[in-house]
Amino acid sequence: MTIKKTLGVIALASTISLAGCGGNNPEYTFNGKIGKEQVKFYEEEFGNYNFLKVVKADGSIIKYVDDSKNDLKIEYVEIKVGNNTTQYYLTSKNPIVAGIAQKAQEQFDSYLEKIMKIQTAPLYKE
Repeated sequence: MTIKKTLGVIALASTISLAGCGGNNPEYTFNGKIGKEQVKFYEEEFGNYNFLKVVKADGSIIKYVDDSKNDLKIEYVEIKVGNNTTQYYLTSKNPIVAGIAQKAQEQFDSYLEKIMKIQTAPLYKE
């Protein structure tokens, strides 16, 4: 096999390998409406980071971020209302901020449950 052909095979194998990396939580991949909210769950960095972005009916945006350990436990939530964007970290020493982040974790879990119900609904139809 020539060097050119060998490199072509290696490049093809690498492309196939990367294309197959769908992340660690493909069952939650979603981009659609839940009620009146536009909801998108997606992964970045080969599934190491999970994001759930919710655009509310009033235009405010909540972005739930799991950027550590891929454990579906958020590290922070980012809330955008108008031109104001604020991040609330679960590890904050401020109990009010930590409480906001904990509430966000509960909402994140709820959205994941809703996504799973939507994704699996065809299994339960007769």
